[in-house]
Amino acid sequence: MEQQPLSGMKTDDQINSKYALDVVKGKILDFLDAFEHRKSVENEVLEFAESHAKQPLSLNAIGEGPRLRLLWASFQLIEEEVNNLSTATIQNMDDLSIIFSKFIQKSSQPVCMSWLKNELSMKNNDSSKAFLSLMSEKLKAEDNILPGIKKSGKEELYAELMHFLSFGPRSRDYCYYDYSLFVKHGISILEDLLITFADGIASMYLEFISVDSSFFDEVDNIGLALCTLSTRALQRLRNEVAMNQWLYQNIEAIVSMYEDRFDLCTLSSQQIELPGSRQANIDNWWMKHILRRRETLSSELRYVVIDSFAMPVKRTKELRALRGWRYYFSLLIELSDITMPLIRVVIDKISSGISFFLVCLIGRSLGLIYTGIRQSLRWK
Repeated sequence: MEQQPLSGMKTDDQINSKYALDVVKGKILDFLDAFEHRKSVENEVLEFAESHAKQPLSLNAIGEGPRLRLLWASFQLIEEEVNNLSTATIQNMDDLSIIFSKFIQKSSQPVCMSWLKNELSMKNNDSSKAFLSLMSEKLKAEDNILPGIKKSGKEELYAELMHFLSFGPRSRDYCYYDYSLFVKHGISILEDLLITFADGIASMYLEFISVDSSFFDEVDNIGLALCTLSTRALQRLRNEVAMNQWLYQNIEAIVSMYEDRFDLCTLSSQQIELPGSRQANIDNWWMKHILRRRETLSSELRYVVIDSFAMPVKRTKELRALRGWRYYFSLLIELSDITMPLIRVVIDKISSGISFFLVCLIGRSLGLIYTGIRQSLRWK
């Protein structure tokens, strides 16, 4: 009799590699539906932009509706690439990384152009053409998405995710990460890739419309419609994002390698609490009906939250591949792990010595002085 697999366990043939795509797709569509529902309910659509991520994001400067549609446009392109990926061109891990790099490089411009045309509802006039032409030149000249992915150490992770989404657990001999990682955390990794890609596009858009941009004089007001921040707040956010990215790529990313984890950004939703929806002890039946209606609406109204998630995974190979400043910083981390226990012991000894000096020596001396003063006063 053939032995059946244990309950809760799935064989390779039973694994649905497209499950992560289906879940993330459903999430984004639900977020878009919730946003449209709020537009139909609220007299004035309130903007919600909450992020629990470790790093500030350029996406926070984009309005909630345009931000969701940018995520959706980015997802559609990733899904299309996953469906079109062919095993014929992949023989080893280098081929997979090259394919992923080319995909990122060729995708930022069409996604951004499509998103801008859709959001700004541009008509076929001279100002619209000029804005799109300038933005297209900007995207061709600078593409900060792929360099950011490489510095974060996630290039191979993303490449293998797309391989898994396309082919499942088959043909994984040359892959570094075990496919069980993508079965368990595929949704979180896909959401992190999606947020990273969309955030890179948002960053280039904000740089294009910022006050210190070389194109600022040519940018018409139509190009500023998607940003919800003031000029000062936008500059503050851009500076904060740039500083935190440098610190993360050169310091925190190396620390996360030693701690065997990836810091991921994930999508979740949070319920909106309408004012007065939690009031109680009201006798008026009409007010009770209104509050009950508000509670119902509050349970239906939600907005997107970007959360942080630390995914545990061994990263020994990446540590061995470190070069330059990042390598020396990794040595500094090892040195600190060795010396910190010794430093703590020395500090504890010094603290004990200072306490002994203050309590035993100075304290006793003050006590003797006080006793002498009392005795001298009694003699007098």
